[in-house]
Amino acid sequence: MKTLKKIGITLFVLMIFISLDGCVITAPLPQSVQYTNPAWAPDYYQGVRYYYFPDIEAYYDLSNQSFVYLSNGQWTESYNLPPAYSNFNLYGAYVVGVNVHVYQPWVHNEYYVAHYPRYYYRNTYKGHDRENIRGFNENIRKPFVRTPEARNHFNEGRRQENEPNTIDNSRPADKPIYYGRRVGKPVKVKPQMRENRQANPATVKPQTRENRKANPVTVKPQTRENKQTNKEAKTTRRRRQ
Repeated sequence: MKTLKKIGITLFVLMIFISLDGCVITAPLPQSVQYTNPAWAPDYYQGVRYYYFPDIEAYYDLSNQSFVYLSNGQWTESYNLPPAYSNFNLYGAYVVGVNVHVYQPWVHNEYYVAHYPRYYYRNTYKGHDRENIRGFNENIRKPFVRTPEARNHFNEGRRQENEPNTIDNSRPADKPIYYGRRVGKPVKVKPQMRENRQANPATVKPQTRENRKANPVTVKPQTRENKQTNKEAKTTRRRRQ
């Protein structure tokens, strides 16, 4: 009976962890922040600062209106994409709206190439659904859907999806941290991915044992001269009283 109880408790705990894995704890979003959305982008979600292009592993910073991409092993910022991506159609590109709490996502590029590999959406969305989807919004865990106005405003040529053979992806894809069931799901925001608003915080070292050893408090030994001096001081105080 004890063995059965242990097995039952173990299964119950495992079911709790599995159910919690799919839960999302949403933090308050900076709704007061809003950036100018480029004409090629999907409908703006308030607070979004960065877009990620999985097909070319590049980013777009809305605060600077510039692209950020790898060039000779260095992240480069420019108002235009490099010549290698001259055939890349921004109006038909699949984009990811990065979580509003992330700062400079390209610093953590390995997570984004793992969650959003090149052309992964071709297997995620099929047929007519894929034609109406512009990307994925990490903040609400839902795709960016083309509105009827957007579908009517742009002709089929401008909304043409990018084909792998039209993009110069001679640079090999960055090695991701993991694959599997995380593909197509939001990147978990870790503390180091947030913007550090305290540029130069004042740090005060606590008085630890090591500090005490490094900076010991010196105490003079009680010598005869010190004892006589203390006695004389006490005697003078009594006379004054």
